[in-house]
Amino acid sequence: MPKNKYNLEESLGYTMGRAARAMGTRLNRNFTDAGYDVTCEQWSVLTNLWQKNGQSQQDLAQNTCKNKTSMTRLIDNMEKHSLVVRIPSKEDKRQKLIYLTKNGRDLQARLIKVVHKTLEDAQKNISAKDVRLCKDVLCKVYENTKV
Repeated sequence: MPKNKYNLEESLGYTMGRAARAMGTRLNRNFTDAGYDVTCEQWSVLTNLWQKNGQSQQDLAQNTCKNKTSMTRLIDNMEKHSLVVRIPSKEDKRQKLIYLTKNGRDLQARLIKVVHKTLEDAQKNISAKDVRLCKDVLCKVYENTKV
């Protein structure tokens, strides 16, 4: 394609964004259909906290590729749903660390089943080799573009 022409549908960024939005929408629907009031954005925070409980909002924002304002709203909403709690850091009382509640911890196994089913559906008719190649390419794109 000539450099002075641009076809959105052939853009790597557009294709990645469209696929990510579709997977997020499907995961949200699957969580709802399974009876869980959790979003894919909350899922990313829960996953991070299951791996390392007691993170700062800044660390969570960085680990989930969200900005600070979005993370604040997300944590506020998760607190309202009794999934997480903010606790002052012992080292720096000005900083609050985010911890899972019992409810947040107890959801792990059940939500993982929904996520596995969503991924299974998304990867239907795609070979394991192609999934690995796709992940490798997307990791390279991420490394090339991260700030």
